[in-house]
Amino acid sequence: MSSHFDAIGIGVTGQDEFGERVVSLLSAGTARQVDKKISEHVWTDPSGARLVAQVRKGEIDFLLPCLAGTAPAVPVRDVHLVDDETAMLDLLDGVAGEMICPVAVELEDRAVLAHSGGRLESGSLTLAALAEDITVHADADAYYASQDGDGPKFAADYFIPSGTFALEESSPDWTPSARALFAGEVIEAETPVNTVTGKAFHRIRVRTIAAIELDVAIAATDLEQPPAPGNIVTGTFFLTGSLGLQEPAAKRHRWFGR
Repeated sequence: MSSHFDAIGIGVTGQDEFGERVVSLLSAGTARQVDKKISEHVWTDPSGARLVAQVRKGEIDFLLPCLAGTAPAVPVRDVHLVDDETAMLDLLDGVAGEMICPVAVELEDRAVLAHSGGRLESGSLTLAALAEDITVHADADAYYASQDGDGPKFAADYFIPSGTFALEESSPDWTPSARALFAGEVIEAETPVNTVTGKAFHRIRVRTIAAIELDVAIAATDLEQPPAPGNIVTGTFFLTGSLGLQEPAAKRHRWFGR
């Protein structure tokens, strides 16, 4: 299984190279002062690869690799942080307004949410994901045909927020993780190249339960060819997203001196 960084074309061979690459990218991005001690740094590549970091007193204490999502925003409610990285929220059906399921997500704008009290009654979420394990089926018929045997059968647009389920042996301080199992139809597909590293990755738009759409990044080492429109994909995914929360005006600043 490739890393979350591989999924957006930032694969590295060692810890030193990783540190140098992250500092270099964040320095080339934008900095937003959240409060007197905390700043948020965002680097976005034309390919859609994105890094979001929270810096406290010159040290990175939160780093999120993600994909700059462009899918239609999904209505959500009861947004609240459950730890330093993860938020829980209710995903709503945009047509009926009913709750689909609670879900855990790592937010690009979590620092702003935390600074404003860590809770939001309602909002709109642009949802994206990084593939951790993915299977591609030619179409819905092929997908259903793959579900042989006596096991449970899943629809071609299911969504299970697996990261919200605690295992029986979980520790008392367990918190949800931003992971989900889902299936959906591919409606767009491309293979952009990360302009900094020169590494390609696959980017697809998936339509899943309740016609919710989300952008998904897949490491090119995990799939030789990108999925095609009409394919059904299923697997395990790391969920990220943006609530579009307002922040102080962005400014370029070199926080990581050498």
